[in-house]
Amino acid sequence: MDVEVIIYEKSIVGYVSYMSSFMYFDKDGIVVESSGNQLEGVPLVSGLEFGQIVLYRPLPVKESGIFGEILNLTQQLSVYDLAVDKIQFDSRGQATLCIDKMEVSLGSNTDLDGKISTLKDILDDQPQLAQQSGVLKLENYTEANSGKGITFKRK
Repeated sequence: MDVEVIIYEKSIVGYVSYMSSFMYFDKDGIVVESSGNQLEGVPLVSGLEFGQIVLYRPLPVKESGIFGEILNLTQQLSVYDLAVDKIQFDSRGQATLCIDKMEVSLGSNTDLDGKISTLKDILDDQPQLAQQSGVLKLENYTEANSGKGITFKRK
């Protein structure tokens, strides 16, 4: 009798810092790993309010739909081969990316593909921007006015 076992590794989409540990979670918000070390290429997700974290259980956040947004965002970043250090959510659930010294304000998750594509184009054309302390504002980006409303303000 033969038995075939198929194992699927859960992909990690982000981590939160909790009690001096890094708690890594998957696309469903399930905490899949706790470590004292940071995994390369996995962004810190901040701005989430959560209670006590238990390994292999969902991250206890008020708005569980946030994980869909995190997954969508990290998938877009992966498609465009953009590495971010941190994804910061504000109280309204709007995301800001931190890339080296630069912040990228995305606003709502509408036109996310266009915003990330535009960010990739900007960084390909002006890679030195990431080394400058400032905010690249993409929250007013729409498909209809793709070049309008994008600003970079130094801090």
